[in-house]
Amino acid sequence: MIALHGNELIGVYLLLKHHEPEGDEPLADLMQRIETYLYQRLSIEEMEQIEYLYEKNIDVLSSKG
Repeated sequence: MIALHGNELIGVYLLLKHHEPEGDEPLADLMQRIETYLYQRLSIEEMEQIEYLYEKNIDVLSSKG
């Protein structure tokens, strides 16, 4: 098992989002689980800016617990 934290998790989410894993059910399920997790912890504004925040290395998840 590998644990991902903060921007690691956001990076994986963005990678999957940019390369929509159509036809690959395990990756599509993973993307959906990560997206659900992020929406539960981040504000709408943070989700709308998630790529910008990641590019600027702003770890919005670490402050959310």
